[in-house]
Amino acid sequence: MKRATSLFNRIVSFENLRSAWLKARKGKTKKKAVKNFSRNVNANLALLKHRLYKNDFSSYVQFKVCDPKERVISVVPFSDRVMHHAIMNVLESIFERQFICHTYACRKGKGTHAAARYAKRKASSSTYFLKLDVKKYFDSIDHERLKRQLSRIIKDSKCLMLLFAIIDSYASSSGIAKGLPIGNLTSQFFANFYLSSLDHVILERMNVRGYVRYMDDMVLFANSMEKLKNTHKAIAAFCADELALQLNEAVFGATAHGVPFLGWRISGNRVRVLQKIKRRMKNTLENIERKFAAGQISEQEACIRSFAVYATRRVQQ
Repeated sequence: MKRATSLFNRIVSFENLRSAWLKARKGKTKKKAVKNFSRNVNANLALLKHRLYKNDFSSYVQFKVCDPKERVISVVPFSDRVMHHAIMNVLESIFERQFICHTYACRKGKGTHAAARYAKRKASSSTYFLKLDVKKYFDSIDHERLKRQLSRIIKDSKCLMLLFAIIDSYASSSGIAKGLPIGNLTSQFFANFYLSSLDHVILERMNVRGYVRYMDDMVLFANSMEKLKNTHKAIAAFCADELALQLNEAVFGATAHGVPFLGWRISGNRVRVLQKIKRRMKNTLENIERKFAAGQISEQEACIRSFAVYATRRVQQ
């Protein structure tokens, strides 16, 4: 495999940094931090260039969310988000070349709805499915293994040092070189890339009828339950031995009963929202109504938020 070179200079170029600033501020122009940065944008971009040369990244601010399960979200100042956009402006196409067709997270023209449509097609032509996901995925990603994977596709030493600095800036547990922060743009791409070797093993060696992955949520299709059970053993062994990952309990089932995937129950002839997702939608809509009644949001904002709740769950079949 030919490794990518001459990347760092492209990352720190003024044109790329300005493009990154425009992307990072999209939809956030009224926020105080964005306004402050934008008032003297050229000087601030020059400072970011200097920080990139020094591999200087800010500390994370963390908070917990419970939707639907508890997660720790890590965020950085706006200036650092610009830096992450600058990096991915250059590296996104390099990551893209590593992915198989039916990996749907963090990719242009893909997404959850496209993943659901593909799963529906495979469910209509297959008898059984195997649903898998990784236990505490983001917190379990091994830093050294990720660095080795990056070194196989990137030759530019300055670029690698920059990426390694981002990886080492976070650890899920004290003293353990594991984990990526949920909330970083680079984390999304690193995490998606980390499982790409598994994608190729499944696609090229395991001879299943269909396979779809959205980040660490995976579904495999076959006409033999025994085939899926043997495949599950092989995947679990590969994840443990090669990626230092542990799978959650597998879900086996008949496609006629529906495949639980990305908040839907998908069968060959329909896509339905899971009951637990319906309850979350109901709670979200009631919360929007309460905020509107209390005068905390405008009627327009309430309409926009309500529409977004429905739109994210509707799959064009």
